[in-house]
Amino acid sequence: MRSSSLRTGCVSVLALLIGFCLCISTASAVSGADISGTRIIAPTSLSAGTSDELQDFIRNGGSESAGPFDVQYFLSVDQKMDDKILIGTWHVDGLKAGAQKYGNTTFTIPSETKAGTYYLIRWIDPTRAVPGEDSSNNIQWSKSPVFVTTSGNAGVEGIGTLVASTVSAGSEIPVTVIVNHTTNDAGSPGSVSLFLSTQSRPDSSLIPAGTIALPEFSGEGEQEIPGTLDIPADIGIGAYYLFTSFVPVNQMIGEGSPSTFWFNEDPIRITPSSGSSTNSDTTPVVRESGPDVLTLDTEQPSEAFIGDSLTVTDSVKNIGGAEANIVRIEYLLSPNTDGTNGRHLGWRTVMSLQPDQTSTEQKLLGVSSDMKAGLYYLAKKITVTSAVQEKNTLNNAWVSNQPINIRYNPASPIPDLTHIRTVWPKAQPGQTVPITDTITNVGKGCAKDVAVAYYLSPYQKFDVATASYLGVWRLDSICPLEQKTNTTQVTIPSDLTNGEYFIYSVIDPCSFMTDCDESMPELDKSNNINVGTLYIGPCIFCG
Repeated sequence: MRSSSLRTGCVSVLALLIGFCLCISTASAVSGADISGTRIIAPTSLSAGTSDELQDFIRNGGSESAGPFDVQYFLSVDQKMDDKILIGTWHVDGLKAGAQKYGNTTFTIPSETKAGTYYLIRWIDPTRAVPGEDSSNNIQWSKSPVFVTTSGNAGVEGIGTLVASTVSAGSEIPVTVIVNHTTNDAGSPGSVSLFLSTQSRPDSSLIPAGTIALPEFSGEGEQEIPGTLDIPADIGIGAYYLFTSFVPVNQMIGEGSPSTFWFNEDPIRITPSSGSSTNSDTTPVVRESGPDVLTLDTEQPSEAFIGDSLTVTDSVKNIGGAEANIVRIEYLLSPNTDGTNGRHLGWRTVMSLQPDQTSTEQKLLGVSSDMKAGLYYLAKKITVTSAVQEKNTLNNAWVSNQPINIRYNPASPIPDLTHIRTVWPKAQPGQTVPITDTITNVGKGCAKDVAVAYYLSPYQKFDVATASYLGVWRLDSICPLEQKTNTTQVTIPSDLTNGEYFIYSVIDPCSFMTDCDESMPELDKSNNINVGTLYIGPCIFCG
């Protein structure tokens, strides 16, 4: 993270989805805590009455640690604090001097929120719980607005849209939208909009094709609503996907929720209008003559083992106007939802994919033995080699919306370390005392170069950002069913005040640090932390 506390004025902090603006004053040094936000990731389109999640990054740039405090999030129609709407709160247990922390917060847009443009506001420590904290940079607002819509489809679920498979440019085609009313409340839920696109996911190229008003509902159940699909006269000839949406175009793109729109998997074929003529003064836009290959459907497992394989069932289709001679599909596993930084899994080759032909195949893919355990997203990249070049490559990339849990196979020779017993010290500030630890390996493989680190914190939940390092016990190896005991001398910080503190024994501490890439492979990391209590000062209940 970059700190921006050395210049006067308004400094823009770049976020993934929302840029935040922070007005601060010049300061050569800050005595005390100085907490500010460095980045926030949040959706840009929201719906009243619904919940979503944001990820926030904060940093203590001051010279002193901060105790517990809250971060509150608001919506405001302008970049002021007038008429702000509280949508969520993140409680932070504390933040050491120089440390950064990030957290995910679920927020809810109140159902009575009016539709419109708002700014997202972050307010750090609004109750001034941190004494002496520099509050000049505690309030930040989004540089770009977010969009809120009313829940026009509240209580209504989309089921599908019935339409002819072939239509003419410039025509009006009957369609039937099928919805399910899930409540007994009467009322009109609004309308649905129709769009056409050559892509199977919404983007800026969506073509408006009509609106259908939804009737009042008298009770629960499905209902078929007739309407009209308006095909523009100047639309290009070819295959298009029909999208049906409860929300405007800008809320379908990017972070748009599939619960507010859907599309027909089988594209509509648009042909020239019956009145078109080759002698016309205007040349009609014709369908691309080359191949155009995209993903129709991919079935994947929910988990897979490191060093093993996984099976996917994959369908691709050529919606273009010419044969795709050679189609190469690369499969990857990515730690990111956008498919970036993916690890190669394997290839699939399809020969001579004809126009409108679908190819489905079950593919066995290998997971590299050096891949780290965690959640990954299956990604695909399609490459077409053909006599006629594929011009539309925007739909050649695909990323799953559900992660795959990549973990070690419990039957594999992988270690699994855990504590048997830890003898915790009784001490006062400044004293050097022993911690005696006994650990064992309940896994099926030997562990090499093991570290057991000791930390002290005022908080019961372990977090490297709020804990003080005391010392480490290093082991060359520990094999299955082997037990090892060691006594490590640690020094209790001399600046502790009276109260209750927690001592942690952490096996393989690198696994619990976001910026450490040298963690040890283990079957289970949940049993790597043991915690004890240390009382400073008089305590009549300590025993």
